[in-house]
Amino acid sequence: MKAGAEKALVGSDEDVKKFLADKDAIGNDDDRVDISRMVAVGGPAVQEAAKNALKSTDPGAVRAFLKDGWKAPLQEDQRVEASRVINFGGPQVKQAGMAALKGTPEDVARFLKSGQYEAQETDDRVEVSKIINDGGQAVKAAGKLALQGTPDDVVEFLEVGQFVARNKDQEHATIQQLLDQAQKAGVRAQAATEAAKAASARAKAASALAKEDAQRAAKETQAAKGDSQTAAARARQAASAARAAAGAAQEAIGAANAANESARIAAAAAAQTASAAAAAADAASRAYNAAAAAAGNASKAEDAKNAAANARATALLAAKSAQAAQAAGDASRAAKAAAADSLAAGADANAAADAADEASAAADAAGVHSEEAAQAAAETRRHAAEANRAANAAEALAQESADAAYAARDAAKAAADHANNAADAADDAAKHAGQAADAAKQADRQADAAKKAADTAGLAVSTAKKVFDIARKTEAEDLTSRTNAAIERARSRKDQADALTSQTAANVLEARGLDDTAQALAAEAAKPDADTTALAAKGRRLALQALRDLGPLSQQAATQALSGTDADVIAYLRTGWQTAKTQETREQVFELTTDSPYQAVRTAAADALKGSDQQVADFYTTGQYTAANDDLRVKVSQINNAGGPGVKEASKAVLATNDPKTLAAFIATGQYSARNDDERVTASKLVNDGGPEVKAAAKIALAGPADQLEAFLNVGQYMADRKDKLADTHNAQMQRLIAEASGIAATARKNSWLAAKAAADAHKATTDAQKAANQAANSAHEAQGYAHDADVAATSAENSADQARKSVATARAAADAADHDAADATESAAQAEFNANYARTSATQADQSAADAHDSAVAAGKSAKEAQEQASQAWQITMDKRRAEEAEARRQAAEARKAQAEAKKKTQHCHYIPRLGYYPDCVKDGGVMDPPINVDPQEAAMIYGGLWTLSGGKDIQDCIENPTLGKCAFAAMVVIPGVGELKAAKKVEEGVEGVAEASRVSRTVDGWLPQDAVDKVPDSLKPFMKENKKGVGYRWNDGKGNGVRIDQGNPNNSQVFQQVDHVVINSGGKIIGRDGTPIAGSIKDHAEEAHIPLEEWLRWKEWDKP
Repeated sequence: MKAGAEKALVGSDEDVKKFLADKDAIGNDDDRVDISRMVAVGGPAVQEAAKNALKSTDPGAVRAFLKDGWKAPLQEDQRVEASRVINFGGPQVKQAGMAALKGTPEDVARFLKSGQYEAQETDDRVEVSKIINDGGQAVKAAGKLALQGTPDDVVEFLEVGQFVARNKDQEHATIQQLLDQAQKAGVRAQAATEAAKAASARAKAASALAKEDAQRAAKETQAAKGDSQTAAARARQAASAARAAAGAAQEAIGAANAANESARIAAAAAAQTASAAAAAADAASRAYNAAAAAAGNASKAEDAKNAAANARATALLAAKSAQAAQAAGDASRAAKAAAADSLAAGADANAAADAADEASAAADAAGVHSEEAAQAAAETRRHAAEANRAANAAEALAQESADAAYAARDAAKAAADHANNAADAADDAAKHAGQAADAAKQADRQADAAKKAADTAGLAVSTAKKVFDIARKTEAEDLTSRTNAAIERARSRKDQADALTSQTAANVLEARGLDDTAQALAAEAAKPDADTTALAAKGRRLALQALRDLGPLSQQAATQALSGTDADVIAYLRTGWQTAKTQETREQVFELTTDSPYQAVRTAAADALKGSDQQVADFYTTGQYTAANDDLRVKVSQINNAGGPGVKEASKAVLATNDPKTLAAFIATGQYSARNDDERVTASKLVNDGGPEVKAAAKIALAGPADQLEAFLNVGQYMADRKDKLADTHNAQMQRLIAEASGIAATARKNSWLAAKAAADAHKATTDAQKAANQAANSAHEAQGYAHDADVAATSAENSADQARKSVATARAAADAADHDAADATESAAQAEFNANYARTSATQADQSAADAHDSAVAAGKSAKEAQEQASQAWQITMDKRRAEEAEARRQAAEARKAQAEAKKKTQHCHYIPRLGYYPDCVKDGGVMDPPINVDPQEAAMIYGGLWTLSGGKDIQDCIENPTLGKCAFAAMVVIPGVGELKAAKKVEEGVEGVAEASRVSRTVDGWLPQDAVDKVPDSLKPFMKENKKGVGYRWNDGKGNGVRIDQGNPNNSQVFQQVDHVVINSGGKIIGRDGTPIAGSIKDHAEEAHIPLEEWLRWKEWDKP
């Protein structure tokens, strides 16, 4: 839409008419793509409502859905999601969730965004307190220490620390503890499965719509063969739809990952159930032994009773553990179905990629090459291929995990049966202790039953070992899937970053050439026989370029020219351009008086402003660097001290030049090129030397743009190392669990051999008794060996946990430092944006003051020269007043940003510790998040164009043609984090709300005026848009009695109609009232009728008719 408008503005009247005729259709297709994106992140209700909106052929219905039609379905989805969180949550989560559901939709949203995490932290602390009460000395000490720490420390204790501490207390997990763990794992497996189902549904719905959008755009691109402008717009829409399909494919990968998570947790439940089964079988074996002993010896009756009670209690717990395994297996099987279901998304994504290729070919045929569509197609195919691979792998592993869980279930059931039977036998033996006439036969029966129980224990251990292997496979596949998906996202970000670098460089280079163009056109305009019509067309093209590439004061002058007559454009060429340039330079030097980090520059800038325009220009181009020479050398020396080999070498060479501009250029851009080279070497070493998570995270970082690589080395590598150490801890704990279970099975075999010995003794079979005793001794020795293995595994877990604790301290410190750097980058970008916006508003107000002064002078009968002089004076007075007020406005803006940042921190809940191996999104892939790069090249050039100031034209041209060059790395390392963080700071909404707010329909002007309102202004008035004097409203007046005035409301105003955003309509020279008829009299007399609430006016059928 924007590109089409720009082309129309510099084209003929027919071009403008055609654009205005086509813009609604193009805009409607843009809106439909936005709705498709909403489907990708929405729940069932949003998806259904979005599909219904897309079925409509009425563009108004589509816009209405994007404006606020999504809100009610979102609230419905949020209630469902809150119920799901309640279902799987602990007591405090349930309580907070139920309270939210009884409240407003905002309460539910707040619960989902932050409340559930705060409640979970409370539940975690309660759980730690319970463990402390029941634990040994080491468990108590570790638990108390965790409660004194952060929420991360509490989670770490629950997931890791308690087991390490239990090792120190030399405690073995009881069957009750194993049951608790298996039940919790079963619940988590179900939660992961629900996540897999939801992600799969979103992926299917979004990919299907994206495919339809891409195919429709491709057809419309082909239909626009003779119209390059329309073909280009449609090709861009096809590219956008293809990228939406790529996003759906990523959602499908998320479904596969969730299925993997369910399988992995189910495997954990199966392992714990298998261990519980071994313990139950051992209890059965002990009870059989006790029964055999009591049958021939009345003094053993009490022992038999106790063994029976223990076996019966153990049987009950084993049966419950079997139920937990059943639930985990069912969850894993359902996750398998969800993974298989997500395969449809990959197919649709490939179809969307085909359509994007078709659109690219059609655009080429129309004479406009569409590299964007072709790139989007290739990108989408990569994502689709990985989605399909991940889904197939997750499906297979989920089935294996389900089978293992069911095998553990069967083992637990069998062990429970043995334990119950043994309890019956022991109880019976206790009742008739020493009375059995056939004690020898009973001993035979008990020995046989004890052997079967021991065999069951052995089978349970075999199952546990198989489960451990499956768990390792799911972990490996999870890492592979996460890594592959993240690499594809990193490649996409790299493409986006390269495109941004190239486009930003092109804007900067274009801006550099505008002066030459302006001088040539000014010379042409000075000729008495100049063709004013042709010259005005050239002037409009120049003004449009200035509007896109230059600073706020030049933009204001360009806006005035574009909205004026041919004579206004000629005046702009003759004097307006140079005047704006001079004013712009003064404004830039004025900013140096407050923004420069160097006192010497701030002082010199203030002195320079006292001089002539040429002196100000000279200071801006050279003087500021001369003034900063000493400071620049200090800064480069600091960079040298902190840098790697490449940075040190480059900085030494720069220091040797003794040229302040060269020093400034190194600080602004050159250091990043050298740093990026050093960082690539470091990351490559980590690929070779790191653990699995570190290797994967390094590969991801190397595939992405320079800012992602830097973030990995600053923070991500430490998070990845933390994950490796925690994985080692978890594996060691699993090995200890299996070793303990193997020891229990060996003890059960020992007991079965002791039962066999007792039976042989009863038959006076000395030889058989000795053999049985020998076998019992062998089994006892095996049990000792497994106990040793368990101790070794426990020590390994403890060591890994200690290393993990150390790495998390490093990770947190690195994250804090990175947050500080990011805050600095955000603040720097925010200040630059503030300067631009403030200067733009100042220029608008100054122009309005000048126009008012000019009109007043003319009305007072002043000459044209006098009127112009008064206008100039009014302009300067306003600018001086604005500059005097700037410091306070800057302070207030900084305070507002600081408060917003603090508020945002309170809603972020990101734990570095996994729950059963699952990490939240904020620390996946080495801890480096990779959101799409949403930076406008023009905005980047506006805020960071100064970084290119010291670059030569050839360097800029090189970055346009090959943005991957090392000397262009600064664009990614500075611009993306700066502007990206600035956008993130402004817009914290994600998901459905984020898509809606970013849509064309919901975009606003200056953060308050809806784009809908601007669109409603008739096309005949749009060229006359101006900001009002106070900077809180806009005017569209054609000077012929037709106009629209929209003002921002002021809640403190005494007049109710002034408290809300309001509109005043002037049609045919008459003020139109709220009923659509002209008011009788003045606005002052009929103020309430003349001031139409904005929301009310937006519902009018036409701009001047309700």
